[in-house]
Amino acid sequence: MANVVFRKLSALAGALACAGLLAACGGGGGHPGTSTTDPDPNTPKAASVLVTSSSDTIAASGVDGTEVTITATVKDSGNQAVPGATVLFKTTAGTISNSGNTTDSSGRVSEKLSVKGVTVNGVSQPVGLDIKISAGVVGVENVSSNTITIKTQ
Repeated sequence: MANVVFRKLSALAGALACAGLLAACGGGGGHPGTSTTDPDPNTPKAASVLVTSSSDTIAASGVDGTEVTITATVKDSGNQAVPGATVLFKTTAGTISNSGNTTDSSGRVSEKLSVKGVTVNGVSQPVGLDIKISAGVVGVENVSSNTITIKTQ
């Protein structure tokens, strides 16, 4: 009988020791020293995006080859280029090719604006339409961006 009590006490002591070790581990997972509310250290520190275009007008016909090049230049708060920033263009009409590409070593990314198939109020490829374009950086809130206007003709 003493052996049975001894075995039960040994098993209980072993279970308590294991529980104590597991409790001391903390809870596991994650990376020590990081918080889910901290910004990702790999996110570019963009402060501004300057949007420019190769032309202030675009052919309303939308014929291939009439696209306009749109360029975004991303800079940090020290006015330095931000390479590797993912830029998303916003447009009120038309299509911007490959929005979501990353900036080069000069902080620039260029895409094409096409108005092929644009219809406004039932008018296909209207002349005199003002297309407004701006840009933002993925993962960066409140980045400053200008808005440019390109007119169909």
